[in-house]
Amino acid sequence: MFRYFHTHDFNPEIEKEAIRTSHLIQIYTDEFGFLRLEESLLNKLKEGVNVELVVISPDKKKSIKLVNLAKRIIDLNGEIFFIHDKKIFDLKDFFGIFDKTYLISKLESKNFISNESLIREKNSFFEILSVKSNLIDLYSGNIDVFFKSDKTVLRKGESFELNWTVDNAHEVSINNDVGIVSNKGSIFKSVDFDTKFELTAKNKDFEIKKSVYIKIFDDDEISIFVKVHDKTLDRLIEVSSIRVSKFSESYAVFDGQIVELSWDISTNGRFSESALGDLDLRGSYRFKLDRYKCLIFNYLTVNNKKTKKIEFHGFNNKKNDIERKSFLKWFFDKLIQFIRKSD
Repeated sequence: MFRYFHTHDFNPEIEKEAIRTSHLIQIYTDEFGFLRLEESLLNKLKEGVNVELVVISPDKKKSIKLVNLAKRIIDLNGEIFFIHDKKIFDLKDFFGIFDKTYLISKLESKNFISNESLIREKNSFFEILSVKSNLIDLYSGNIDVFFKSDKTVLRKGESFELNWTVDNAHEVSINNDVGIVSNKGSIFKSVDFDTKFELTAKNKDFEIKKSVYIKIFDDDEISIFVKVHDKTLDRLIEVSSIRVSKFSESYAVFDGQIVELSWDISTNGRFSESALGDLDLRGSYRFKLDRYKCLIFNYLTVNNKKTKKIEFHGFNNKKNDIERKSFLKWFFDKLIQFIRKSD
């Protein structure tokens, strides 16, 4: 009835016997062995087999994988104890007892009377270790979470740091390929588009989520829309410009014509024009053109400064052909140059 087997190939033999066990599995091992047995132990717990584990380590450090697996074992009504004892750990006298009748040990036992006496001895040792160990119980009660980023509005590809501290939780994870993390830590990230990072913390009673929203702003240029008043239609109409450069535009309008510029900037910053001074981030400006006007807009944020120059060239409404043709020739020359550069 009582059987005993020792082998240096300990973990594979434990896995094999666990599959055949019907009622109770008791295993004394280290963290590596515990993680190696993950699949077989979880499967037996799902089948209703009782599982008791004592996991020994030389210090109090526990990996994230170990804590996560311990949580899954406990969720399935298994019992797991942790013991920290370097002297006992160094002996490596690991063993498993199956249904109280079959012993598999890593080290060979000598000078024992019978298989039954040896198994009873190992079972007593297992009970002693359990008493000396700390039964792992999942945290309960309220979870405290601190989760922040050092920057939340930034440019595409700019680096930022996520920081978190979680109390009273046995599992902490962050989405967007960060994964399972320790209860306190930080990580540097960068993103190319608006992204929500969500931290999830769990214990036996609660699950809580905290999020950090990272806003990416497009800082390629300042967008300003231009309309002019058409006397015939008696309304404002949009006009096209020649884009001299990425940060410069020119318009051709009649002298004396009413011009309206409008803008709507969604990112916080300081918006101004060289002559007009500070401006609201959403607003408009009207003026009557007198031959020529140049406006230089500046947009200053914590991370960047942008400038856009807008020129208005007026020509006589009475069709001063020489003046108008000269300007239009310049205008279309610039347009052709721009198209060629774009190609």
